[in-house]
Amino acid sequence: MRNRILVLGSSNIDLILRVPRFHNPGETITGDNLVTAFGGKGANQAIAAKRLGGEVTFLTKLGVDSFGESYREYLTDAGLPPRFLLQDEKLPSGVAIIELVPRGENRIIVSPGANGSFSTRDLQKHPGVWRGIKVFVAQMETPLDTVTKGLLLARKKGCLTILNPSPAIPLPPKVLSLVDFMVPNEWEAQSLSGIKMKGKKDLPRIAQKLLGRGVKNVVITLGAQGLYFKNRNEEIWMDAFRVKAVDTTAAGDAFMAALACGLAAEKSIREALKMANAAGALAATRLGAQPSLPNQPELERFLERTP
Repeated sequence: MRNRILVLGSSNIDLILRVPRFHNPGETITGDNLVTAFGGKGANQAIAAKRLGGEVTFLTKLGVDSFGESYREYLTDAGLPPRFLLQDEKLPSGVAIIELVPRGENRIIVSPGANGSFSTRDLQKHPGVWRGIKVFVAQMETPLDTVTKGLLLARKKGCLTILNPSPAIPLPPKVLSLVDFMVPNEWEAQSLSGIKMKGKKDLPRIAQKLLGRGVKNVVITLGAQGLYFKNRNEEIWMDAFRVKAVDTTAAGDAFMAALACGLAAEKSIREALKMANAAGALAATRLGAQPSLPNQPELERFLERTP
């Protein structure tokens, strides 16, 4: 049955520090004890989609180091096909240093490592990765050429494509025209469109600019303010679920995964967005990237009991 989700993206080891506040240049402050967790946008989204009941293939690149070895074992144990967990013989595995303040906001520094060497050649060496794929998911923590090639191959295979343009970089129309669902947050949407957002009233104009450049559907995530969706025929404003945020690090990744699962299951856009909205809210209530990702029963219970 052709309903698998292919996630192409990064794998990082997250080094997490709780700090009382974001500090100034040259200032030293004391944080809590270091927490180490598996992360990276690609891996987060693949693991989240798997936990939410999706049939998932993950294509990533790790270093031949202790981080890479432990990550490969973890991803394999999670049920992701090991033959698509590629290795770089020279570069280390990717690492992300994450600062968290009490209100749940974060600042992140990423060292790409092996993620940065994930090439179009790596992608072309594995044609079997497309078997049974219905939805293709990518982010921008791997090289643009590789993401573009993935989108192009997905389009040729008749897959639905979802792009999380994070971190935001300029994307030409030839790339945007390959994207069925673009999912930026409000800052990324402003960067990609070139339009500064002064309030929610600017969202339709920002989305329209991206649609005009070739994207088929635009979903702008707004954190505690919910989301805004627009395509050429429909517009949806959806409030966020009210939760107590602890760590928003992987909320966007949970959102992406649930959206992919909803679309792979052929749910309506509104249903898929509601699932994604709930998954993002749930992920924000727990510390860490992958430790915070909800599973399918949790998401279903949350949707049943939460207005």
